[in-house]
Amino acid sequence: MPTVSVIIPVRDGARYIGEALQSILDQDLADIEVIVVDDGSSDDSAAIATSLAEGDGRVKVIANRGKGIVDALNMGIALAQAPLVARMDGDDLSLPERFRLQAARFDADGDLQLLGTAGLQIDQDGKPLRPMDVPIGNEPLRSALARYNPMLHPTVMFRTEAVRRLGGYRRAFTYAEDYDLWLRFSETGKLANMDARLVKLRSHPGQVSRVKEDQQKGAAALARQSALLRRARAEPFDANDQPTEAIENFLAWRAATGVGISSLERRDIELLLRTTGIPFATTCKLLLLAAVGAPSFRTLALGPRLAWRRMIARPAKMRPN
Repeated sequence: MPTVSVIIPVRDGARYIGEALQSILDQDLADIEVIVVDDGSSDDSAAIATSLAEGDGRVKVIANRGKGIVDALNMGIALAQAPLVARMDGDDLSLPERFRLQAARFDADGDLQLLGTAGLQIDQDGKPLRPMDVPIGNEPLRSALARYNPMLHPTVMFRTEAVRRLGGYRRAFTYAEDYDLWLRFSETGKLANMDARLVKLRSHPGQVSRVKEDQQKGAAALARQSALLRRARAEPFDANDQPTEAIENFLAWRAATGVGISSLERRDIELLLRTTGIPFATTCKLLLLAAVGAPSFRTLALGPRLAWRRMIARPAKMRPN
């Protein structure tokens, strides 16, 4: 049994996947397996990974046929043989000591369930851009987790048994599926970050955080609201549904409660209302509840701000002259 199973989902990442995989194979912890899940690539990503697999039996290449990042990650988790799972993306680079140092932390702390690290942002050619710091220590990390995602997804390692017990990643939170998982980890066990910069995270125009920015913010807002809901009741949507349907069902439920929206909720509700296809009646109910629950200037400006955003998002030929 390997010590660590490394899961790398890839879709059309031929430019970087070879270098990313080589950084894994060059780790000074050699007792690993590498599970590359090809999510329906139309380029040479799978061929490059398969070529490396032919020279190193630790690498396995699995086809996901374009079912999406959440299914790809869960497939990797289902196939993992090691007691620890490490994540990395197909365009990032891990430093040689990364897995050894992270695995040692798990060996030293039996209560630890999830561990991330700091990172270094690099450009598309691999040149350093800036350090990427993360909250260190249990209390700072948990405080940050309630407001934003304080862990760098490609740096994390978690216990295989724990993530399976939680049900893995969930489709309703696609583009912030990691944030939702960290919030659920925080409810059942210990999590931490290391201040060592053990991963180089590549910044380039095609990455999800740039292409799907609004969807990512909406999914993160849903994750925060779901975490609050789980303390008192079940989530009012299907966590395995598509993100748009999950957000629509949550907003319809929230509007039906008739309870004023607090100042803490306002930002998340605004982000969720940016989702395309939210019924006009639901939007109006929520704007009214926002005005009743947190009648600040920013709240009262929510309606015009949202209307303007939706107008500029429409195709040019549909906009009024």
